[in-house]
Amino acid sequence: MKLSTVFLLAALGFCAVYAADVVDGEVTDDAPKNSQEDDDLTIGASPDAGLAFHFVQPSDANVVREFYTGKPVKYLIGFQNKGEKDFVVKYAETSFRFPTDHSYHLQNFTRGEYNRRVAPKEEVTLDYGFYAHETFAGRPVGLVVNVHYQDADGNVFVNNVYNQTINIMEDDSGFSGETGFLFIFFVALSIGGLYLSNQFLSKLSRKSGLSKRRVVEQGTSSEVDFEWIPRDAVKNKEKRSPATVSPKARKSAKKAD
Repeated sequence: MKLSTVFLLAALGFCAVYAADVVDGEVTDDAPKNSQEDDDLTIGASPDAGLAFHFVQPSDANVVREFYTGKPVKYLIGFQNKGEKDFVVKYAETSFRFPTDHSYHLQNFTRGEYNRRVAPKEEVTLDYGFYAHETFAGRPVGLVVNVHYQDADGNVFVNNVYNQTINIMEDDSGFSGETGFLFIFFVALSIGGLYLSNQFLSKLSRKSGLSKRRVVEQGTSSEVDFEWIPRDAVKNKEKRSPATVSPKARKSAKKAD
């Protein structure tokens, strides 16, 4: 075996030991779960139980086996009691495995707790959902779903209802809840900025108008532009207006008389 292959297998084993469950904010260690799950799988399925598996979201996952990061994956599990004793469906375990060796765990999701009693000749449908993390984008992974249940005598059974390699695709829609929130935030920020700028410019224009008004009221000008007045009107006004005579000249005129 090549040295590079040995290093690759060692690295994958290291990742499997420290893989964590990120669904619903819960974190679980994989090492004890692997040994427990392997022991449970040796028990096998009950001949009196019939199980079915079907993806409901995305709807074409049953055919193409492709999931997108950041989008929900939902499936249904059908359980049929074909025997004469009650069954209790305890929980379902969902996990990502290394595609070429499903004994290596990449991620364990929060298990679906059901504790659902199924009477003889009765059928029930159970559901579960998870999100594929963006770190798995662009790579194939093994998806394994195991259902744990027991009969009325306390015998424990495990059915492997799904064990296939799937492809995790990157979500290229370009829109998410976080993107939408940021978009709304920046729009609101822009509107607020425009409103404040408008208020500031309005106050500035009002102050400028008042200062201009005060300058016009206080200042006077002795220069008059008569160019716009017709010359005839100016001449007629000069003829009609009496000559201005000073008071001293009037007194002198009276004495002379």
